[in-house]
Parts: sequence; C-alpha cells; structure tokens
Amino acid sequence: MSTGRQKSDKAQPGVSFASSLTAPAARPRFAPIMPDSAARSVRVPSRARQRSFLVALRLKVFGRRRRLLVDRNYQLRSALRSVLGTSVLVGLLVFVLYRINLESSLDLQQMAPFMREGLRRWDRITLLSLILGGLVFLAGVFLVELMETHRTAGALHNLRRRLEELRCGRFTAQLKLRRHDNFPELEKAFNDVVASLRSRTEGEVATLGRLSAQARDLLREQDQGNPSRVRILAEALQQSLEEMRCRKSDLLEP
Repeated sequence: MSTGRQKSDKAQPGVSFASSLTAPAARPRFAPIMPDSAARSVRVPSRARQRSFLVALRLKVFGRRRRLLVDRNYQLRSALRSVLGTSVLVGLLVFVLYRINLESSLDLQQMAPFMREGLRRWDRITLLSLILGGLVFLAGVFLVELMETHRTAGALHNLRRRLEELRCGRFTAQLKLRRHDNFPELEKAFNDVVASLRSRTEGEVATLGRLSAQARDLLREQDQGNPSRVRILAEALQQSLEEMRCRKSDLLEP
C-alpha cells in the first residue's frame, strides 16, 4: 500500500505538467483601442489652439484688416525710401568688414603661402555671406516698414471713409481705430466734432419745428380774423428767423 501511494505521488507531478501543457493559455490583456472619434476629439483641440494662436498673431499685427497694402502707393514708396536709405549703410558696413577680412587673409597668405587657395576661397565665401546677410536685412527692413505704414495707412483710410459719410450728411458716423493704429488721437477729435455737429443739427431741427408751429398758429389766427394776434405771431416768427440767421452767419466767420 505504501509503495502504491508513493508511486501515485510520484505520478502526480507528471500529470500536473501534462495538464499544464494541455490547459488553454491565458489570453493576454491588451490596452483598450481608442475609437476614431475619440482620437479626432484629442487632435481637434490642438489644431484649434494652433488656429487661435495664428488668428491672435494676425490680429495683433494687422488688426481686423486682411490686406497688408491698404494704400499701395504710399506704403511702397515709404518702404522703398527706407530700404534705399538703409542700403547705403549696409553697403558701407559690408565693404568695411570685407576689407578687414581681406587684410587679415593677405597677412596669413604671406605667413603661410601653402594656404593661399583656401584663404582665397574663404574670402569669396565671406563676401557672399556678407552680401546675402545684407540682402536679408534689407528685406526685413522692407517688411517692417510695410507693417508700420500699414498702421498709418489703415487709420487714414478709415478716417477718409468716415469723412465721406460726414460729407453725405450722415452725422451718425463714428471713427473707431484699431488698438495699434497710429494717430489714436484722431478718433476722439473726429468723434467730438461729429457729436458737436449732431447736437447743433438737433437744435436746428428743434428750432425749425418751433417755427413751423408758429407758422401754423399764424395761419389759424389769420383765418379766424384776429389781426392783433397775427401781428404778435408774425413778430415772434421774424425774431426766431433772425436768431437762426445770426447763428448761421457765426459759422461762416473766420
């Protein structure tokens, strides 16, 4: 009995090993796959942030105007004038730096003749680098000048449009400049002038309404056959007209 139990005990490891071979392997656990809609929702905020940054940068530089050249003739003329003035200084700087480099190269050639070809090639590379750097600098000056004149030309363009509205008799015109436009004091001065003209026009309209009411009373009294009352109303009407004429004549005085 003891020997049979020992045999069965010895056979158990083999059985367990066989059962472990035949047992189904445990399924590996994979991370859950993100659906396409969720992936797109993750990418959309980053794109939205980039777009909002670009929009904010454009508004900071150009404001709400989408065109860089508002007044083409003025802006290009001013930018070219600045580039021409700066190009003289850049040319002098390139010449001085090249001459200094050339003198140093000649000294090295005298001390080490075997380096002559390499130094000459280096001189040509230095000259081309200086010229290219000067051209890039001039291009930057041209772009910066266009952006600066954009702030001036945009303000003047806006003012010209509001003045055209004012010339057509629209006293509701309001000048509103961008935050970075030049001449911000024009906004307050123009709006104050328009407010003054509007208040004066409102006063004249009220005066005309009063004169119209006096004329109606005058006609009614005349129809009723009341000459004394008609005379009083006629004198009041004449006085009101004279006051209006004096106010208008004051506007024409220098």
